[in-house]
Amino acid sequence: MKFLAIMGHEETRPQVRELFKRFEVLMFSNMSIKGCYCDKGFTGEAWWPVDEGIGSYSSLCFAILEDEKAEQIIEELEKQPIAVEPEFPARAFLMNVEKMV
Repeated sequence: MKFLAIMGHEETRPQVRELFKRFEVLMFSNMSIKGCYCDKGFTGEAWWPVDEGIGSYSSLCFAILEDEKAEQIIEELEKQPIAVEPEFPARAFLMNVEKMV
């Protein structure tokens, strides 16, 4: 089993969901992520939320699925990246699932 996560701009969420559906991934989750761009001179903790920075909104879609299907989705993303802006395509992360209880 694999844990597959795909993160991209919030606007790419429908495309990622469609990709999962096309490969018959019947159960997956998604969440919104708000990040920030911190100034180089910022001395506080980088993870601490600040109102000064310009927000960056992303989406994370993820699923636990069979190895073969996960590899097929990764290959599809390599051939046809999902992107609102070509310089910033959605990124996929694939990890082994050691145990499920």
